[in-house]
Amino acid sequence: MKRYEALADDIARSIHTGLLKPGQRLPSVRNASAARKLSPSTVFQAYYLLEARGLLESRPRSGYYVAQAAARLPPEPEAASRPDGESRDV
Repeated sequence: MKRYEALADDIARSIHTGLLKPGQRLPSVRNASAARKLSPSTVFQAYYLLEARGLLESRPRSGYYVAQAAARLPPEPEAASRPDGESRDV
């Protein structure tokens, strides 16, 4: 697992458990990178991934916030589903 994916999973877990509430501002990319000892690029990639998943929203000249819709999203699956190799009639 890449570092940005691990960070994104950690933030997503905090959102799903209610530690981070909808509308709450996340640390700036600069502050998060200093606190977690990661590059700003890694933090940005994590924030961008969470934004693509609908968990975060960026506000120009303001930062990243937990999306209002994040409270209504189901949790992410633990593992990807895999076909069992058998075909079935539909």
